[in-house]
Amino acid sequence: MDSKNKKEVEMMYQQSDYKMSRSDDLEVTALEIPYRGGKTSMVVLLPDSVEGLSKLEDSLTASNLSDLLKNFRNGSDVELYLPKFKLEQAIDLKETMKAMGIKDFFTAAADLRGISDKRNLVASEVIHKAFVEVNEEGTEAAAATSVVMMCDSLPMTTRFVVDRPFMLLIRSLDPELVLFMGSVRQL
Repeated sequence: MDSKNKKEVEMMYQQSDYKMSRSDDLEVTALEIPYRGGKTSMVVLLPDSVEGLSKLEDSLTASNLSDLLKNFRNGSDVELYLPKFKLEQAIDLKETMKAMGIKDFFTAAADLRGISDKRNLVASEVIHKAFVEVNEEGTEAAAATSVVMMCDSLPMTTRFVVDRPFMLLIRSLDPELVLFMGSVRQL
């Protein structure tokens, strides 16, 4: 998708308190959607422009991502419009593990008695599968509990409309660790 090509996609809507962060250097705004239990969250990294995803991917480093995640402001009232989507990825790790020096695992020399009583047990493949699905149920599960307070003036509501290619990450909050990261270019 780019500024010349548009596609209509099914969106979901939720209004709640979300933490947000901004990086002018990366030209990105981040929004954190907490998962039930408060131990993990999904972070949406929305580039300023329709064609900004490639630039974000090229310029994102561990350091500036860490800065972005540390700069989340306390939750503010946000109208969130997010496309429904499903991401699946399967990666064969056999060659990667061999390149890391884990070679016996795939031969008769492997000692796998810790996971099975069977002798001559050998791993033939190691496949890593990642799956992320975002839909109304996921949004409900991600809803944060909020306390309604009265104030002298109405709170300002921010609109966060994910209507262009974006990055997302799933992270653990304790310990702080990125568990999954991906880009959504086309729905």
